[in-house]
Amino acid sequence: MKTLRTSLCVALLSLIPVTLTAQDSSTGRPPGRPAPPIMAALDANQDGVVDGTEIANAANALLTLDQNGDVQLTQDELRPAGGHGGPGKGGKRGPRPAPDAE
Repeated sequence: MKTLRTSLCVALLSLIPVTLTAQDSSTGRPPGRPAPPIMAALDANQDGVVDGTEIANAANALLTLDQNGDVQLTQDELRPAGGHGGPGKGGKRGPRPAPDAE
């Protein structure tokens, strides 16, 4: 029983470096991945946490996302820059070829 417990502890401890290298320690996000726009707007000090002061300033912070000035936030304004390509939108795979005219 003691050997099993020791083996489990060693196995769990060996996973810690993998977890630490898979995320940015300051934000909890994978490295190289930007924060979603809403989090970037709310988290003024970019520490990965929206604290009380940032919550108190949330209305003003959210207005920075309003790209067209209509005082409304749409999906386009909340979507990360670059978005997701999706069908026909020319994402990472590029635009779809035009169908052959027959």
